[in-house]
Amino acid sequence: MKLPSLAAVVAAVSMPILAGCAAPPPQDAVYPLRPEQSVVVARGTVLTYDSYSDSRCPANTRCIWAGRLIFRFLIDGPNGVEEFTLGPDQATATPAALHGARVVLDTSAIPPARAAGTLRPADVIPVTIKITAK
Repeated sequence: MKLPSLAAVVAAVSMPILAGCAAPPPQDAVYPLRPEQSVVVARGTVLTYDSYSDSRCPANTRCIWAGRLIFRFLIDGPNGVEEFTLGPDQATATPAALHGARVVLDTSAIPPARAAGTLRPADVIPVTIKITAK
């Protein structure tokens, strides 16, 4: 009786295990999020609105530079953590962890820049994102 090679045994055992690691693509959905809030977008895949950077010119001032608003997101999935950013000037991303699905920022839901002198350290900017499968 001939025994299978070690390579054949490893391949036979690994195939079902590796197939179970692949996360399915997410379904279409809309998520309103606040900084540091997370949602499960697919089995084994969590999207987190990590933080934002707002250097926009305050509403009641004159600025030489208009500034930028950038939202930072993390996706923690089977292949590790992936980072991406969105903002009014780049409202769409296609992170590899989402297997071709797109993340779209609802720019109409972004509040205007606050007036100078009215910003408080505890202020947050919520976002609304839409996940669109292939």
